[in-house]
Amino acid sequence: MGIFQATNAGQVHVHDLRVRYADTDRMDMVYHGTYAAYLEAARVEMLRDSGFVYAEMERDGTFLPVVQLELTYKKPARYDEVLEVHTHITQEPTSKLVLHCEVRRGEDVLVEGKVVLVFVDGSSGRPKRAPEHLVQTLTKIGLVRG
Repeated sequence: MGIFQATNAGQVHVHDLRVRYADTDRMDMVYHGTYAAYLEAARVEMLRDSGFVYAEMERDGTFLPVVQLELTYKKPARYDEVLEVHTHITQEPTSKLVLHCEVRRGEDVLVEGKVVLVFVDGSSGRPKRAPEHLVQTLTKIGLVRG
């Protein structure tokens, strides 16, 4: 579970997590591939906190597969540190949902990420427009910038 937080640049969703020992590599740093799971957890909680439970969306026939993931690593995170994943939406959702994410330790940005997901019809497997009530809600909350 996360919170919505106003920043100078606009609203973000903040998801807290603690680095598990299993998340680290032999160099005592969070393994680079683990950050994709961190962003996924934050994304699912952002939707949940906005009133959209991903499991219910799937049951209703809307899927959101990741089609693009970009990560830029700036500083390492280590075992038992408490991190925050800040997430906002960079453009109004259409058939795509474009997210900007930052993994932070306090004021330090450790990882920056861009995640692009596509709204897909569960029965046909084809892209579809984002549900209008989802777009309206995310915009009203202030998570959509641009």
